[in-house]
Amino acid sequence: MYKVLRMIHLTAGLVGSLLVLLLSITGILLNHRSLIGYSSNTAMRLQELIFALHSGNVGNTSFVWLTDLGAICMIVLSISGIWMWVNIVLRIKKRRGKLK
Repeated sequence: MYKVLRMIHLTAGLVGSLLVLLLSITGILLNHRSLIGYSSNTAMRLQELIFALHSGNVGNTSFVWLTDLGAICMIVLSISGIWMWVNIVLRIKKRRGKLK
């Protein structure tokens, strides 16, 4: 059971981290638009693309489910991490004879 939970934790961590990384980078670029530029047409198109990536809509394609997947991965990562930590603490206490 622990090995399966650990694999779920690692997979959710990897997938979720990549999605959160994408959202974080696009969020920073949206907050600091001076990094991209304001005036040129290329800068405006780049800002529109970054906003589309951040919101989950590029062109006529909606991939909001991808941002939802990132959120679900973070939830799974948090729950499985807490579960594994509690499991380790209980095993250490049991080994030391404090928990029977």
